[in-house]
Amino acid sequence: MTLRNSVALCVGATTVMAGVCLGAASGKPTMTSSKLLRPGAPLVAKPSTRSPEATEALFRGDMSADLSVGCLPPVGPMESATKVTATLMPTFGVVSTTYAIGPGNSGPTWDLVAWNNGATPGSEIQRCPLGQANGTGGIHTVAVPPGCLTIPAGAGQTFFFGLSQGTDTNGMMFGMDNDGATPNTVFVRNPNCGLPNFAPVEAIGFPGYWVHRIIVDDTVPVELLSFDVR
Repeated sequence: MTLRNSVALCVGATTVMAGVCLGAASGKPTMTSSKLLRPGAPLVAKPSTRSPEATEALFRGDMSADLSVGCLPPVGPMESATKVTATLMPTFGVVSTTYAIGPGNSGPTWDLVAWNNGATPGSEIQRCPLGQANGTGGIHTVAVPPGCLTIPAGAGQTFFFGLSQGTDTNGMMFGMDNDGATPNTVFVRNPNCGLPNFAPVEAIGFPGYWVHRIIVDDTVPVELLSFDVR
């Protein structure tokens, strides 16, 4: 199966995204996209209730959804991954995440995941369940509980983060910014759509950036010292 030749592009307009498909490949599931209207206001992450020593927003692109990309016919599980390099030194934890999902989904299960660095996303560092309510269509900003997703010192400053449906086979459309591209930094995987392994989005004909951001802070719990009186 040739990835680029199997792509079906959807265009048109509804209140949020398009839905007319031009040329799916021979009835088999293929990666496809739909146009998204830009949000009326910029995405703003909700502040954390914690008091971090230092914070940093990690993402690529402009966080404005131009397209939604997914498998046609709708089938999962789908995973997105974005390579970033922090200026903070790990260990640090994720305290918030913001992302865009196309409409029409029924609230599939959803995990926030971090992977080790490599030519493609490497071994999994940790995953944090976000719950079904955060898998529906629209813009989501989700507070991440302390310790749910932590990047250890051993992972280094460069790593991948993204979203995963786990084994949920509900079809998903991810928001994408297509105003720019950096090859081999943005990846997708969907075993039921001809992508058993992570592939860069430009390899399937959709160069761009996932509309996904994480906020990290370097506040690390410190073990209480035990004092002894002699």
